Amino acid sequence: MTEDKEDHQSEGKRLKSISVVISCLNESENISKCMHSTLAQKGRKNWGNQHHADGVREKERVRTKVVVVDGGSTDDTVLRAKKVLSDMKTKSDGKDEEEVIIVECAERGRAKQFNRGGRVVLRGSLEETKEENILVFLHADTTMPETYREDIYDALRRERERRERERRFPSAWGVIKNGCAKFARLGRSGGKAESTNENNRADAPCWGAFPIKLSGERSKWKKCVVASFANFRTRRTSIPYGDQAIFVTASAFAEHKFDESKMFMEDYEYSSRMKKCFGKPAICKSPVVTDSRRFESVGFMNTTMINILCVVGFHLKVDVGVLANFYRNANKRREVDTN
Repeated sequence: MTEDKEDHQSEGKRLKSISVVISCLNESENISKCMHSTLAQKGRKNWGNQHHADGVREKERVRTKVVVVDGGSTDDTVLRAKKVLSDMKTKSDGKDEEEVIIVECAERGRAKQFNRGGRVVLRGSLEETKEENILVFLHADTTMPETYREDIYDALRRERERRERERRFPSAWGVIKNGCAKFARLGRSGGKAESTNENNRADAPCWGAFPIKLSGERSKWKKCVVASFANFRTRRTSIPYGDQAIFVTASAFAEHKFDESKMFMEDYEYSSRMKKCFGKPAICKSPVVTDSRRFESVGFMNTTMINILCVVGFHLKVDVGVLANFYRNANKRREVDTN
């Protein structure tokens, strides 16, 4: 019990709030459903710090903040988002457990939108010494499960326990991998040994993602195959896609933000960077549901192959602009052929 208590305290901050940053551009059909999913109330009795083994079992309710960052929509996306905000204020009866902020950003690009929303969340959140805010980066065409808050905490707990087991009972491959990682950290620090706090922070999971599920009942078996393949790829590579609702702790985001120079595959680049810095992601059990319109219009196999080629090109250091042009042209060509 004492060791568990010390391990949990070494993580530094207690998880007490979740902020969802939604990036949107001309998503009037999906923005209301997306926002409502982030404000879902199911399972709230189980929120709080139950995964902490410090004897604290109070039913603390997690604060929820939703930040909608629009990239200059030309439809009524912003109007529908404001409608959800006004409806929420009408039904809240003065309660402030949920907060919605709408940011109209003239600059396009998910990296810029996510960083803009993240900066809104970070204002004041790092001033609290015993609390940690979790940021969820969500696409507007994706909806969260009703128990997503609980799922995030459970995923972080399971990942922390997995890392603790590997630390106490390492395999032969684990010993080699950890040794190489320590030498790499020593090289980056100029031969100086890292402090205990830095080691504890590296061992504690601070990011993760959700499995994916495609929306709609049409061609359901194809959607199940595509989603299963995507989830298998995520488990094997530990690099989730952007539509899997990537979440990070506020302290991790303060150090590692999205690369605003990339207008394509910015989510994938961010996941790759987080994996290098903090290890494997914590994967939740409940899936997020993403819109399947592109799969249905372009074709399930065609869309999957286009995504794979883009990932291969990314790892081969192909220019992101070239990949973006290939992605757009391939989708347009396939969409015409399908029609």
